[in-house]
Amino acid sequence: MKLNIYGFSFLKDGIRFDYPFVEAFSSLLGLTKKVYIALGQNDDGTAERLAQMEGLDITPTIWDMERMGDGGLIFSEQTNIALGKVRENHGKEEDAWAIYLQSDEVIHEKDYERLRNDIAKANEEGCDAVRLRYFHFWKSHYQIATNKRWYPCEIRAIKLNSSVVNHGDAQGFRGFTKVYDSDVYVHHYGHVRDEEKKKEKQKFLIRSIRASEKFNKYMKREQKAFSETKTLPLLIEHPQVMKERIERMGESFSIEVKPVVHLAGRESDFDPSLIGRIAAEKVIWISHLKEVPKTDRSQAVILEPRFMERILYPSRVPPAMESPLARPWDRETWLALKLSEKGIFLKSN
Repeated sequence: MKLNIYGFSFLKDGIRFDYPFVEAFSSLLGLTKKVYIALGQNDDGTAERLAQMEGLDITPTIWDMERMGDGGLIFSEQTNIALGKVRENHGKEEDAWAIYLQSDEVIHEKDYERLRNDIAKANEEGCDAVRLRYFHFWKSHYQIATNKRWYPCEIRAIKLNSSVVNHGDAQGFRGFTKVYDSDVYVHHYGHVRDEEKKKEKQKFLIRSIRASEKFNKYMKREQKAFSETKTLPLLIEHPQVMKERIERMGESFSIEVKPVVHLAGRESDFDPSLIGRIAAEKVIWISHLKEVPKTDRSQAVILEPRFMERILYPSRVPPAMESPLARPWDRETWLALKLSEKGIFLKSN
């Protein structure tokens, strides 16, 4: 089944707050026929930068700044303006869907076809929403946040002929009747940006969500929560649209290839194509660590640890993110996290 798929989002002051909005909207354009943006008033060059991108339909908006501090409703209002334009132009099309990304979220190009297929399956099964998983990159493009405050999944694709709308502070949607859970990940880069612009953006968000007289209270609470963020290394190839930004921020976009990687586990448990993506010249499967030279044992990736191996070579990789809403890691992500503990990359293809 061939579906009609469109994109939508909202934005204000993208350059001022160092949002990766060009990367986010380029990602959407790779997935959809057209992307609709509700663009708030700005004087930082954001509008001019968007004008250089083909395939965008821009709706200029005026933010009611008196709504600041009302729980972030201004964000869902702006989102629904863009969604309304999509429905106005395409709501009567048969089997039309829309993908929503915020201006710091990106879908990897390797997952485009997979996401389209998942939306098609959702459509066939009578779903009106598709929920995606999340990687929340934290202060680096090579580590993710995993503790409870970080949402493990959100609805990011909806059927246009439905009652689904954005709500609250624009993080999620309501009005859906049946949700399809996809294993495609949204790459959330909102917390990897210029430090000063990040601080200004955080102040803006708190002022948007909390009453002004409570700003200091919530700012301190937010800073405390951020200081307690739990992370895991995740060494993967990022979306191609992120290359320039990652390098501009002083990190390498290329991956390191190891000469040899030892895997302790059952080779038959994994698809050969997945194992072929391990960034190593040679992958050696072992049944016991004794098969690895003593000097290399601490670097072996133990997929099925025995009792003493758990004690001698403990792993920090949990079965899932800490949120009670989290599903267990899919097989690919679990392997990537286990490899990353040992400084080993997993290639995208």
